[in-house]
Amino acid sequence: MRHECYFCHIRTIEKLIDKFKPDEKVAANFIFSVHKLIESNWELSNPQLATEIHRMARIHLSNTNLYAEEKLEANDILLKEYPYWKTIVNESENPFFTAAKLSVIGNIIDYGAQSVNDDISNQIEFFFHKNLKVDMTSELKNEIRKAETILYLGDNCGEIVFDKLFIETMNHKNITFAVRGKPVINDATLEDANQVGIDKICRVISNGFDAPSTLIDFCSDEFLEEYNNADLIISKGQGNFEGLMESCHPNQFFLLIAKCYPIANLLGVDKNDMVVSKLVL
Repeated sequence: MRHECYFCHIRTIEKLIDKFKPDEKVAANFIFSVHKLIESNWELSNPQLATEIHRMARIHLSNTNLYAEEKLEANDILLKEYPYWKTIVNESENPFFTAAKLSVIGNIIDYGAQSVNDDISNQIEFFFHKNLKVDMTSELKNEIRKAETILYLGDNCGEIVFDKLFIETMNHKNITFAVRGKPVINDATLEDANQVGIDKICRVISNGFDAPSTLIDFCSDEFLEEYNNADLIISKGQGNFEGLMESCHPNQFFLLIAKCYPIANLLGVDKNDMVVSKLVL
């Protein structure tokens, strides 16, 4: 783990304590427990550490769905704006590109340590007028045409409304959409995907684990079968990228906003740049 990542985990704790305002003893126990966890597990990946930290948070803060209200709110905001953005996509010169870009832009809706969503609607408009820093949408479109089976890995609530729009625009007959196994940060679960109607346009499954990422070694057998047999993986968000960037699947595309300097540097972009890129093994 890089030293920058340590401070990211600490910001996560600070945000949770600020949100729930536990008494001093509970807050102190939570802080010390996380410090001890990090100190004794420095070799773990960031998604693994984040999983353990949020498990601790659910225990110390006595809450099994720490961002339930924010998840509902984000879905509601984007569902209300869905008709507007669907019209934008349909009337654009390149509907596939526009829908793909919006799916990337949806990645700003993040209540983790790297949150940039002070005003979701204004942030979407701002990013919509930016260019993709890495643009492999043409390659992605070609792979979608060739693929018989596609596994689409969802990330955050709100964002999944744009994922729905992108999936509709793809118009592919065999897409499976995967979500988290349990609530973690504002990541989407089966309940959230159903709320926005993704279950009406494709099959939806859980990955069977509570990481804010996709950690292959811990996912369910059902998910692993889908992952290993899919002709194409479309992975949304930085968390999924961190979990899968060393995966051996031969055909993965990552759609994300680079939310921190270590990941931006790894991708050869600047912080907050938008990326559609294929993982090159």
